[in-house]
Amino acid sequence: MTTPHTRQLDAAHSSTGLLPALLCAVLSYSLMQTLLVPALPEIVASLGLDAAGGGWVLTAYLLSGAIAAPILGALGDAYGHRRLLLWSMGAFVVGSALCVVGGAFPLFLAGRVLQGASTASFPLALAIVRRHLPSDRQPAAVGWLSGTLGLGAGAALVIGGFIAEALTWEWLFVVGVVLGALSMVLVACWVPRSPRSGSARTRLDWVGASLLALTLSALLLAVSQGSSWGWASPVVLGLAAFAVLAAVLLWVVEQRVQHPLVDVRVLSKPALISVNLLTLLLGFIPYLFYVGLPAIFQALQPHGFGMDVAQTGFAMLPGAILVFLGGRMTPKLLTKLRPGVVGMIALAAMGVGSVGAAVCVSSLPALIGFFALVGLGNGLGFALAADLVSRLVPRDEIAAAVGVNGVLRTVGSAFGTPITMLILASGVTHDTSLLLFTVATVAAMVGMVTAATIRTPK
Repeated sequence: MTTPHTRQLDAAHSSTGLLPALLCAVLSYSLMQTLLVPALPEIVASLGLDAAGGGWVLTAYLLSGAIAAPILGALGDAYGHRRLLLWSMGAFVVGSALCVVGGAFPLFLAGRVLQGASTASFPLALAIVRRHLPSDRQPAAVGWLSGTLGLGAGAALVIGGFIAEALTWEWLFVVGVVLGALSMVLVACWVPRSPRSGSARTRLDWVGASLLALTLSALLLAVSQGSSWGWASPVVLGLAAFAVLAAVLLWVVEQRVQHPLVDVRVLSKPALISVNLLTLLLGFIPYLFYVGLPAIFQALQPHGFGMDVAQTGFAMLPGAILVFLGGRMTPKLLTKLRPGVVGMIALAAMGVGSVGAAVCVSSLPALIGFFALVGLGNGLGFALAADLVSRLVPRDEIAAAVGVNGVLRTVGSAFGTPITMLILASGVTHDTSLLLFTVATVAAMVGMVTAATIRTPK
């Protein structure tokens, strides 16, 4: 019979392979967040899409992932995190393969939807860490996973730029197939099987899942397609109103379900409210830079720097590396400082980076350096949020709770992209660049205030 003590001993013996297996899965997902950005014009032209259709290349992945993360996380809590991680990465591999071979847009779109299942890799990986690694190794593992999440999104801009320059866009998805398949092999070999949850949650809360899907679908569609459809159009306003109504119904229904998909009683804890609000901003601020800096770097002088795609990727690489290092630093900081203080440090770094970018908008070295500072704060914040959520909820609800937290990061990112495009719609000028970084600064200041409210039970 397998006991908790036996599982801990087994985990200690296999931890050398367990963490790399989880890192490979999370890296597969995080790369695909931004890997397509450098090649997006080529993909749109190859598939014969207009601007609205091109938006779906990114929106399909975003929307699918936001819905999949909490649902697959909840299923992992009930039926085993390893099993659901293998299923989610399997869907990712199939989706990547469809994007490689699918010449028609509907098949390509189906592939992007399947790829979105990999979004669950992060919450499932955190749950596996909390269940199978000894407690003294968990903070470092959370830092590795959080750092990889940010590193992948930043490094993908470099990798995607090189592939877009040297090969065709289909090779971007070949990368997904290879990494996804490798992660499945590593997970199958090194991650122990998880027992079913000790709670009575053995069936998915389908009503909650449906309401969550409706809420997110309406919200993300309104945000991601608002610039194409018109922000004041009846469709966008109707979607926004529908999202609010569905969210209210979700909140009411989940308080009456014995084993809810979204446990609002847990999420309504003051500490988790602060962490989730902070996560929203941690998703929003970096995407102002991810979308805005390439436009500034590639714009012609005097307002830009006339760089090509590969040069842009290299310029943004230091920021990606600092995201990773920030995630690795967080566990050590948490041994010396309160979580709220660590959160304030993270958002202060992002704020200083944003102010510096605004002041030195005409200096390429300064922009690269200050973006790296934003990346450092982002890495610190990512790791802090993941650590707090996984410690503040019951162990058999970790994956679902982290999945919901990840949804908020996705929503923040979804807002960051169209706001950046709206600010730069009239072209890259000194004034539009200054406005972009000012918005980032204000968001960072709000984040610092939010971080100061974090209070965790002793």
